[in-house]
Amino acid sequence: MSAIPLLLALAFQGTPCDEAPVRVVESAPGGAGMDTTALGEPSVSIATGQGAVSIWLLRTPDSAFVVARIPDTTYYWGDDLVISLDVSGNRGAAPGHDDFQWYFRRALDSSVIYRGRGGRWEAPRGDPDWRLGASREGGGWTVDARSGPAGWSLVLRLDAAWLQGEAGRPPAIAFRVYDDSPGGWFAWPLRSRRRQPASVERVPDLWGTIRG
Repeated sequence: MSAIPLLLALAFQGTPCDEAPVRVVESAPGGAGMDTTALGEPSVSIATGQGAVSIWLLRTPDSAFVVARIPDTTYYWGDDLVISLDVSGNRGAAPGHDDFQWYFRRALDSSVIYRGRGGRWEAPRGDPDWRLGASREGGGWTVDARSGPAGWSLVLRLDAAWLQGEAGRPPAIAFRVYDDSPGGWFAWPLRSRRRQPASVERVPDLWGTIRG
């Protein structure tokens, strides 16, 4: 391999420059129906066909929070927000046992929670038909979501340990949104317009770094 292609390959495989800052707050944010104007600048912004999705990463002494506001005036039960998290920050070419994914749909009962296993995402108990149903919590997390005429919003609460990282490495995270009308997938981070946005959630090497 010549020098230039080798450098390009190393740059692609290296840790992404995209960072998602975490802001420390004194108290837990309100539910998904809260006014997010008091949260300030979002940690991540994702441009979609209906405006910018705003995502805040927040931390209190005992919890971490992902707050998302998604503009979407065309309701569809399968509109979704996918949150992928590498808790150890070791990344990889495919999901591993320390990678988790919350696949939240606008109709929250239809959501699926995955964990990496053998290089792929696996549903709880290996059941491909598993759905969240009426539950709004799992091991170390709870979720609240609201939908209205202007769009939908979501608050995911995590135990603080989820964002502590491991062996000095910060955790890595990625977000992906689907809107059926106007149809499209939108992801963060997405460093190449040639890459299909939905593919980002399958490659921890491409995820952004959580800071703070």
